[in-house]
Order: sequence, then structure tokens, then C-alpha cells
Amino acid sequence: MKLRKADEMEQVQTEKSAKNAYIFFTLALLVLSLVNWMATGKTGWEFSILLAGNAVFLWSRVYYKRKTQ
Repeated sequence: MKLRKADEMEQVQTEKSAKNAYIFFTLALLVLSLVNWMATGKTGWEFSILLAGNAVFLWSRVYYKRKTQ
């Protein structure tokens, strides 16, 4: 099986899809965290995953921005 490089249109579609998925997962984890916090008074594992995911996202943005400069 031979892999081909994605063309420009596929790259744009992938970027938009990744953005939509990121927004969905962030909002879903935030809502679950808020519901859990209101019900039990604790944030739970959802909030930890939300914070870790956002930290990975932001640090990778910083890394790639510095790498391209």
C-alpha cells in the first residue's frame, strides 16, 4: 500500500475538521465538568483531561510557531 501526500484542498479540509473536533471535545468536557461539579462539588477526571488537552494544544502551537520563525 502506497501513501500519497495530501493536496492543498485535503489539508484545508483536515484543518477545518480538526478545529471542529477540538471545539466539540473541549465543550463536551467542559459541560461534563460543570455538571459533575454542580452535582458533587468536585470537578472529576473530565476537567483534568480538558486541562491536559488544552495544555498540549497550546504548547504545540508555541513549538511550531517558534520552529517556523
